[in-house]
Amino acid sequence: MTLPAPPRGRDTAVDALRALALLPVVAINWVGYASLPDGGPLGAAQPSGSWLAEAVNWLLAVLVMGKGVSLLAFLFGYSQSLSRRGREGSQALRHRRRRMGRLLLLGLLHGLLLYMGDILTTYALCGLLMLRWSGLRLAQLRRRLVLLLGLDLLLSGVLAVALWNSPAMTPAVSLSTPMDWSGWLGSNAYNFLFTQFWSVLLGLPLPLSLMTAGLMAGRLRLFSHRRWRAGMRRWSRRCLLPALALNLAGGSAYWWALSGRGDSNSSYLAFYLYPAVLLLSAVVPMLLLGWQAGSAWLGRLAPAGRHTLSLYLCSSVLSLLLFSGAGLAWQPGTVLLALLALLYWGGWLWLAPRLGGRRLPPEAWLAR
Repeated sequence: MTLPAPPRGRDTAVDALRALALLPVVAINWVGYASLPDGGPLGAAQPSGSWLAEAVNWLLAVLVMGKGVSLLAFLFGYSQSLSRRGREGSQALRHRRRRMGRLLLLGLLHGLLLYMGDILTTYALCGLLMLRWSGLRLAQLRRRLVLLLGLDLLLSGVLAVALWNSPAMTPAVSLSTPMDWSGWLGSNAYNFLFTQFWSVLLGLPLPLSLMTAGLMAGRLRLFSHRRWRAGMRRWSRRCLLPALALNLAGGSAYWWALSGRGDSNSSYLAFYLYPAVLLLSAVVPMLLLGWQAGSAWLGRLAPAGRHTLSLYLCSSVLSLLLFSGAGLAWQPGTVLLALLALLYWGGWLWLAPRLGGRRLPPEAWLAR
């Protein structure tokens, strides 16, 4: 099948990476659904005692958890840089502010009504905060990046101490426990607002850091300019094995806690995105270098990357209908959930090229 040409103004590499990032997001959301609202991103392997379920859960903890949301945040900033190239002045600022406002509204509705683990709200808030950052000089962006990372490390340290010393609490009723619609909506909405409160209070510096880094990368044309290729290749070679080792250690510690053999309030949660970001910094350049060398498979992901908002929202609708207590309350187990997530994502890879250049309603509304 011949792939359609990318719409004007679209970056194929960004679209492809965005589609790739949605696979871990959907997989973690579905596999970890039964552990909500107290648990997350992953829960214990199901069924308990199954070596295959434990192995899949371990692989998710080591290689998948945190990768999707981190890459999407970076690409969010990168896309802001691309958007600025085609639009300038107060009109462009109004357009971006309107788009972030719509994304915020969509995120709030999504979190309140569909899935308490919504990421759109956080991204919209960060986007509103950094609306004018695209006009700053690189030196100014670098100073903000350093400040944000320092602040996040400080807040993460506070959170780690709090988790380490927190007493055991009676677990809340899982959102997958059968209940009526009003009870489920009330529980989901309360936990979404509670999570967002703490996210705004403690959790914004890291996504803002990733978006700032993405904005800088876009300004430097990191994905397309030839001058960065040698440096990216050296960094990937030097960083890949240490990053894998760090993810192996951290993910294994988290999996060990989930399996009931360690501290269930593992303070690793306060820092779990840092190993993910380090691994992405090694893997993404490898993918881009392969794309630039003529590898075709990354480009085959790009059509789905133009519909990631629809992909994300539809996955939440399915999780509500299939896994929630207000829906079927189906709990098929870790292995089958992971396979279903892969099948769902693969279905979008098949569907997206057949849509051609048409935008689905969520993307069309957001872009107006």
